[in-house]
Amino acid sequence: MRTSSLAPLIALGLVACQDPAAGSATDDASTSAATTEMSPTTGSTEHVPTTSSGSSGSTAAPAECDGCAADEACIGGICEAVGRADIEAGCHPLGDPGGRVQCVYPWPSNFYTAPDAASTTGLKVALPGTLLPKNTQQTEFPVEDLLNGSPGFTPNAQIRFATATPIDGSSLPPIDDIGRSLADEAPIVLLALDSGERWPYFAEVDATGVAGEPQTIFIRPMRQLRTGTRYVVAVRGLRDKNGEEIPASPLFRALRDELTTDVPQLEAERERYDELFAALAEAGVDRGSLQQAWDFTTNTEAAMQRDFLAIQPQVAAIAETGDLGYTIEEVSENPGSEVPLVVRGTFTVPSCLTDDSGPGTVFARDPMGLPDCSNTATANFWIAVPQAIYEAQTPAPVAVYGHGLLGSGAEAESVAKKNGSLIMAGTDFWGMSEDDIAAVIGMLGNNFVGGRTLGERLVQSTVNFTTLAYLAQGALVDEPALQGLIDPSVVYYIGGSQGGIMGATVTAMAPEIRRGVLVVGASNYSLMVWRSTAFDQVNSVWAATQPSTQNREFLFALYQAVFDVADPLTYRSVIETAGDSLLLIESIGDAQVANIASEAMARSYGMTMAAPPVYPVWGLEDAPPMFTGSALLQVDTKNGPLPPLENLPADGDNGAHGAAVDDPAVQAILGAFLLEGIVDNTCDGACDPN
Repeated sequence: MRTSSLAPLIALGLVACQDPAAGSATDDASTSAATTEMSPTTGSTEHVPTTSSGSSGSTAAPAECDGCAADEACIGGICEAVGRADIEAGCHPLGDPGGRVQCVYPWPSNFYTAPDAASTTGLKVALPGTLLPKNTQQTEFPVEDLLNGSPGFTPNAQIRFATATPIDGSSLPPIDDIGRSLADEAPIVLLALDSGERWPYFAEVDATGVAGEPQTIFIRPMRQLRTGTRYVVAVRGLRDKNGEEIPASPLFRALRDELTTDVPQLEAERERYDELFAALAEAGVDRGSLQQAWDFTTNTEAAMQRDFLAIQPQVAAIAETGDLGYTIEEVSENPGSEVPLVVRGTFTVPSCLTDDSGPGTVFARDPMGLPDCSNTATANFWIAVPQAIYEAQTPAPVAVYGHGLLGSGAEAESVAKKNGSLIMAGTDFWGMSEDDIAAVIGMLGNNFVGGRTLGERLVQSTVNFTTLAYLAQGALVDEPALQGLIDPSVVYYIGGSQGGIMGATVTAMAPEIRRGVLVVGASNYSLMVWRSTAFDQVNSVWAATQPSTQNREFLFALYQAVFDVADPLTYRSVIETAGDSLLLIESIGDAQVANIASEAMARSYGMTMAAPPVYPVWGLEDAPPMFTGSALLQVDTKNGPLPPLENLPADGDNGAHGAAVDDPAVQAILGAFLLEGIVDNTCDGACDPN
């Protein structure tokens, strides 16, 4: 996620987002945004279809109490404080009334869904936008545009719940011992309801929380959740700082212990909860031990891939004709230098975007609602020929190169200095290039209004890379400025940082790219950005319009649904079906792309480890000798200090990110993978300076 100095451009991007009358910014509590205009039971009366025959508690007489206070509920004949006004405004009835952090916690939850007979999951997300944090200008998060209507929640979910009582976090399965999450006695159980399979995760207390305020506990799945699947989260045995067991919230206790209440939003949950409790019992989780439990359903692969799969054949049909064309704008030839030949120009791409295809645009859509790629646009390219190829005057393959966060394709020249066996051809990642900085900052400052542009322009950028790959095997082969140096028989992908993150998605889009190297790549922005120094500048400026760190984190977690259309894990099945191979390179102690995000991607892809590793990665087996397939290669640059284990960025970049492939031994492994298709860790032991 390497980035250049963004401060001047970031400041410009916020001009339109600031409220000049706002003065000093204050936290905008989400519950204060709730109004009587919404139904208190929105999304709570219908859920995923179940086979349950009913609840033993659902037919009992309603609870009766004498004179409960307005904020109380009658639970089993006793008045108890439950935050009734919040629940009637639409907040989750199972949230801790002593401190919810967000009105809709626990999250994600099928409480915020509605029935949908046309959906393969039987439901659609139906989250009232009035429940979500507004910015300092009182702009609502555009939930209808970005989230609602989907057949489930992101499979890259950052699961969470809140408690008013600070917990002793030592019992939580930590970031460096994922296997503990599957232990019989694990305090949190994450379970696929259909199969009963336990899911690996680590859990942590939000390190950005404010002392004395309610705590958020994050549950981070360490393998992507299955798509179109209903999951159950169960919490048990958590204790406070004094060793006392934390009590269940009153309304969850009512469900667990089959106590009747006078809260209709809760009573509507009983039948569904019978199925949850039965599934947990079958998994060996005692109902009486539960402090909290809820369910959610993940989005389907078909829904997330829908636009991408509609684009692929359109691009292939247009690009294969070879009629799109390009223009050479500059040729720089400096014999004797590390990169003696650089050709810069523009090329025509099929555009699936509206208007001029520039920053802020979204997909143009046909009457069926699918992307229409009949437009064209102009993209930049840089082609860099390294010294060894230039001097030998022998044709060599091209690798299309993907740049770092908010950078440009011009980085191809610096990459060509490191790898002398490939010609590098770079273009820009629309959506996350230099030209998009103002649009990205403006979107964040406006509480994600217009937010679809980022994900959809990133997908368009994969079209651009695909078109450049076609050119590298077509018209550019005979370009006089390139002196006949291109071998058109194959084309590869290399990406670093942002380009490493997006590399699998590019490889999935481009039929002619069969192998890709993802340098310091990963997946799932909602997991990695809060641990990244590269996000610091953007985050600090965003704080001007969204002062609460907890609000920013939660809104970004919701926004993951937009990133899903470009996320590399979304296209795992496309990669596997095509038989493509990926080499993911992880730099130990990376302060910009967290190691945990790289390892989660490797695990989700079923990669093997290019052994020997720097340290064992849970769930990855060592690759056999001369392995052909997708693998993770760990590199230890010995740059330090290591970043924090908590959900915090390091104090500064330690250099591990940018130095991942500086070692010639690593370059040799990279080259052998691309040119020969073989994963062979030829380092003497683990890949490090020694």
